[in-house]
Amino acid sequence: MALGLALSPFPLIAMIIILMTPKAKINSLAFLLGWMTGIYFVGLFIFLMPGLETEQGNPTTFFGIIKLLAGLSLIIFAYRSWGKRPKTGDEIKTPRLFLTLDKFSIWQSLLTGFLFSAANVKNITFSATGAARIDYSLLNGNGMYTALFIFTLMGSLTLVFPIGIYLLIGDKIEPTFIQWKTWLIKNNAILLILLLGTIGLILLKSGIEIFI
Repeated sequence: MALGLALSPFPLIAMIIILMTPKAKINSLAFLLGWMTGIYFVGLFIFLMPGLETEQGNPTTFFGIIKLLAGLSLIIFAYRSWGKRPKTGDEIKTPRLFLTLDKFSIWQSLLTGFLFSAANVKNITFSATGAARIDYSLLNGNGMYTALFIFTLMGSLTLVFPIGIYLLIGDKIEPTFIQWKTWLIKNNAILLILLLGTIGLILLKSGIEIFI
């Protein structure tokens, strides 16, 4: 689930664009903080839900239902991404949101990062399923919150990576960022199909095994 978050193309595209703006340092860190806060927020919400584990720490039927619904949701999203994929010869357009990122304030960057993780159904699915897995695996409360923080970090690594490169190299990395952005926008549909389809099938299999 953390891998699914980390490989989501749209947040990475947004981060790369932010790093090519005049307020790159402060806005990129704000976006990252918002993204991580959203993941952790969804996880905390899942922790408050009862019925995910038995007293022996085994998954319940309720958790099996969560996995099945999550798997089906991701497969549906993968199917929709297949239908929306650009055809040969189609013009590749940059989504409207990405055209306004260069004008964002620190607070807008923070909120955008939060919404990418806490208001996007696909990313909510990854965060919620990961948190539910932590919930029924760890009966120690402190261990749960630590594991959720580690999960959040893992789901944010691909956003941390370009920030680190920018801080080391500076504006010289911009031509490379432009190439990355162009490739990600062009291939985001295919990436989503592979990512969502694969993880969706894994969740379905795991959910079915709970009922067997």
